[in-house]
Amino acid sequence: MTRAPSRLRRALAACALSLGAVLAALVLAEVAARLLAPAGVPPDASEAPADRAPEGLPVLRTVADLARPHARGLHKGKPFRTNRDGFRGPEYPYQADPDVFRILVLGDSFTMGSGVEEWEAYPARLESLLNADAGPARFEVLNFGTSGMNLRASVRRLVQFGLAYRPALVVYGFTVNDIEGPAYRRATSADEAVGHMARYLRFADSPSYLLRAVWPRLMVLWDLLLPRPGAMGYELNDNYFNNPEAWQDFTAELDRLAEISRDAGICVHVLIHTQMAQFNRLHPWRAIYEAVSGAALERGLSVTETFPAYRSREPAEVRLSFFDGHPNARGHEILARELLAGLRALPEACGLPRPRGTGVPPSAGSNGA
Repeated sequence: MTRAPSRLRRALAACALSLGAVLAALVLAEVAARLLAPAGVPPDASEAPADRAPEGLPVLRTVADLARPHARGLHKGKPFRTNRDGFRGPEYPYQADPDVFRILVLGDSFTMGSGVEEWEAYPARLESLLNADAGPARFEVLNFGTSGMNLRASVRRLVQFGLAYRPALVVYGFTVNDIEGPAYRRATSADEAVGHMARYLRFADSPSYLLRAVWPRLMVLWDLLLPRPGAMGYELNDNYFNNPEAWQDFTAELDRLAEISRDAGICVHVLIHTQMAQFNRLHPWRAIYEAVSGAALERGLSVTETFPAYRSREPAEVRLSFFDGHPNARGHEILARELLAGLRALPEACGLPRPRGTGVPPSAGSNGA
C-alpha cells in the first residue's frame, strides 16, 4: 500500500527538479542577456524623435515640404533647410571651382538624412572624410536625397537638376523600396502592416530583458520561414522576385543611369543601404541586395554593399527607433565610411583624386566596376 504514494512522491520530486532546472536556466539566460547586451542599447521600442518645432518655426513633414526650394523648418525635431533647387544643404554654384571634385548623391530619405542633423547625414560625413586627407584637391558632396524618391524619381531629379551642377561622380543610394513604380503590386494592407507591427511589440514593455530581446528575433525567423501579409519583406520580395514587370521597370532605370554615365563621361556608383533590422543570418533583405548589386554590375556600375559593416551590431544602436527604421547618426557614420572605402577602390578612370599617404583600403563589401 505504500508503493503508490512513494512513486507519486518520486514523480512529484522529479517534476519539481525539472521545473527548478528550467527556472534556473531562464534566470541564467536573463542574467546573460543583460550582461551581454551592448551598453546603453536595450532591446525596447523607444520613442521616435520628437517632431515639435519652436514657436514660429514650421514643421516639415510632407515630400512637398522637404523638396521645396529655400525650405526652412524642423523635420523630426532636427533643423532642415534646402537650397534654390530644393535639395538639402547650402547653396552651390553650378560650376565648381577648378580644384574641387564634386560628387552628387541621389536617393531617398536615407540619403537625405531623415531624423539627423544635416552634417550627420552620410553625404556630409563623406565630404568631411574626403577633405580630411585630400591633399591639394577639395571635395564637395551634394545631397540630392529626398523623402519618397524611388529610382525613377531619383533619375529624373538627376536629369532635371543634378547634371546642371556638373558632378565629376554620381552616387545612387539604393533603398529596398526603390522598386516602387507603375507595375508595383501592393500585397499588404495598412491594417495588416499595423497588426504585424503589434505582434512584434507584444512584449516590448515586459520586465524581462530576455523576452524583449528574443521575441523580435523569433518573429523575424517566423517571417522568413512563413512569410505572410504584413511581414517584413513579404510585399517587396513578391515584387522583386515574382513581378517581372516591376523588376523590368527598375532595371530600365539602371540602364538610364548607365547611359547618363556614358554620355556625361562620369562614373555612377551604387551604395546599397542596409535596412536597420537583424544584422545576422535572419536579415530579411539580403537576397534583394544581391539582386540589385548584380543588376548594377551587369550594367557597368560599381557597387558598395554595406551589410557586412553592420554584422554583429544591435539594430537599436544604429537606427532612430523601433518605430523609425532610418539610420541614426551612428548608422550614417557607417554608411559614410563604407562609401568612402568603395570610392577609393574605384579605377583611376573614374577620376577620384587619391588621398595623400597610403589612402583607405577597400572594405569587404565593395565591388569595383
